[in-house]
Amino acid sequence: MPTITTLEAHEYTAPAHWACYFFNDDDSDMDFEDTRAANNFIDWVGLGAPVGAEDYGFTYYHDAIRFSPLGADCATYTFFKRLTNGGKP
Repeated sequence: MPTITTLEAHEYTAPAHWACYFFNDDDSDMDFEDTRAANNFIDWVGLGAPVGAEDYGFTYYHDAIRFSPLGADCATYTFFKRLTNGGKP
């Protein structure tokens, strides 16, 4: 039986200023606490680095609230989960 691989998209909102760090590994505009919060968010999502981002706007409540508890201009980050043979990770 051949292996069938599909990608399942997952979206999460988080501070938009993390995008440069996520996509370019550039944390020069972030302090230590912000970098740690972004890393903890990525670990919590558990899907590796995001593959895309889209502007979400300002919000007090976002998916990274446990790591960055203040309202922020946010982005919707898209992550892919690889599934093989009928939805098995």
